[in-house]
Amino acid sequence: MFRELIVILLLLTSVKAEASPALVVDVVDGDTVKVADASGLTVIRLYGIDAPEKKQTQGQEARQFVANMVEGKIVDVIATGDGGYGRTSAIVKLGDQCVQEQMLVSGFAWVYPQYCKKKFCPAWQTLQKIAAENKWGLWNDPMPMQPWVWRKQKR
Repeated sequence: MFRELIVILLLLTSVKAEASPALVVDVVDGDTVKVADASGLTVIRLYGIDAPEKKQTQGQEARQFVANMVEGKIVDVIATGDGGYGRTSAIVKLGDQCVQEQMLVSGFAWVYPQYCKKKFCPAWQTLQKIAAENKWGLWNDPMPMQPWVWRKQKR
């Protein structure tokens, strides 16, 4: 457990880049937030993770986790590209805490292998593994379903 704590502390400071401050005005779901900054309102897709959909098991809990962490607060947005559906993909940080890392280690999201391609993504998989081993969040379910699988079944 001590080794895992050291890994977590190292990972929580692993994402560094040019950041823009923004106010989180709404949390849409566990991996999408709306922010307001000098250029107006922007929908942000949290880079590299996929959280349960709102109608999926743990979906409301994932959304609430993000809301408790950042709603109504000033965050740093580090754009990573186009998130599709009119969204910007970004890393979101509250002080020294990366929202995505907190989601993973708390068990409210998966690393999204199709889209998480940055050099820190393997470290994020370690956070996911720690949550799974400890049965935190969605990992308390004996057979949690990845959101991308759930969405495909609902089509």
